[in-house]
Amino acid sequence: MPDKKTDKLLSFLKNGQKNDGNNDDNKPPNSLLYAWRQIRKIIILIVGSTITLIGIVMLVTPGPAIVVIPIGLGILAIEFVWARNLLKKFKEKAIDARDKIIKK
Repeated sequence: MPDKKTDKLLSFLKNGQKNDGNNDDNKPPNSLLYAWRQIRKIIILIVGSTITLIGIVMLVTPGPAIVVIPIGLGILAIEFVWARNLLKKFKEKAIDARDKIIKK
């Protein structure tokens, strides 16, 4: 008959989580799911930052910076609140600029 240590080991190997006999809902996150979320966040950070930086470079070189920068911010806004807020401000400024052009 397996003892308590063997039960804990089997539970850990099966679930990837520590089970100390308490069946409460405060279980630690699944390590594979946590790793996937962190990898996804890093990929979004790299891709969004790269596109945004390319757009910033296009401000001084020929290119559609006004299109590329919001695309990069949109990608970053998938995962980061600060990028979402910055994109919102960018949209407000763009709407104000459009309204000024239309009034002329």
